[in-house]
Amino acid sequence: MKQMKTRSIIATLLQSAGIEQTVHGVEPINTGVTNRTSLVTLKDDTRYILREYDWPYSTSDNLHRLEKELYLHDLLLKYDVPVPSIVAHLDDGRMCAVLMEYKPGQLLGNVVDTLTEVQRDQAWRATGTALRKVHSIQLPEGCSGVVIGERVQPFEEGSWGEFHFHQAIQHASHLLKRDSGLRFDLASMKNVLKQAVPLLNESPVVLLHNDPHPWNVLVHEVAGHWTCSAWLDWEYAWAGDPAWDLVRLDLFRLKRIGPTPDAFYEGYGALPREPNRSIYEMAIYLWLANQYLDGEVDEERVLMPTYEAAMRYLEQIDESVERIGVEIEGAARQS
Repeated sequence: MKQMKTRSIIATLLQSAGIEQTVHGVEPINTGVTNRTSLVTLKDDTRYILREYDWPYSTSDNLHRLEKELYLHDLLLKYDVPVPSIVAHLDDGRMCAVLMEYKPGQLLGNVVDTLTEVQRDQAWRATGTALRKVHSIQLPEGCSGVVIGERVQPFEEGSWGEFHFHQAIQHASHLLKRDSGLRFDLASMKNVLKQAVPLLNESPVVLLHNDPHPWNVLVHEVAGHWTCSAWLDWEYAWAGDPAWDLVRLDLFRLKRIGPTPDAFYEGYGALPREPNRSIYEMAIYLWLANQYLDGEVDEERVLMPTYEAAMRYLEQIDESVERIGVEIEGAARQS
């Protein structure tokens, strides 16, 4: 039944795009938590990618994801960011889907362990160069927040710094309530992170991917050189500090492939600055430690390496807070 529904969606999208070729095959690429993605091959061997928006679209789509990705893919292409063009879209009130250009390549996270050191550096460097192009884009609103459709909706907490302060303290408080064996100094954390708010608010505000990890990047070998063929999945994009993307890219792992290597930063052209890097690291680990202990959001534990790192981080979180405090003092003296 699901396959028949998918075939019907593809037929509608092809007709909308003015493509008269019949479908030769439909191959599921993944059955992720959020969307269903399929490789569509036509009779003449032309290939497209079908993206069927699933959760949370079936209940409410407060991100207006279809409108958002149509807008962002068009914007990114104007800045020469490697993303697939969207050739047709469908939203009939019950189902939302897009038909996208097929981009050759393999997911960076899947392929890095099979490459030589030179090839690996090429792939990572090209990925960094592409992300730097993303971070050159300033959205018209000029404020930090969540991209909703074609606009930026400011965070409910207010500024970029206030958002991260409130989120981190909320996650930390939740952890202390749920785990009686967990001990850390919440008062000191509040004090240190409150001092960080003005520093975080001084960060540049640019377009963020907000879900950057090595499995959202396609890399491809062209004439013996590895390039970045696409940055994928823009439905959760934000506007904010580019260091947020860099830290998330370094921490989120579906399998153990090591930290982001120097070659990426060579391509990107900068390292995430302190104390922002350490603050975002703590915020992410507090969030994911809660997610891991909930056991509901990611039932298949696909982020297990990151969950394990988050739980280890909690063992020395007071030391991390103290170090962040020193970094904030140092940054204040330099400003």
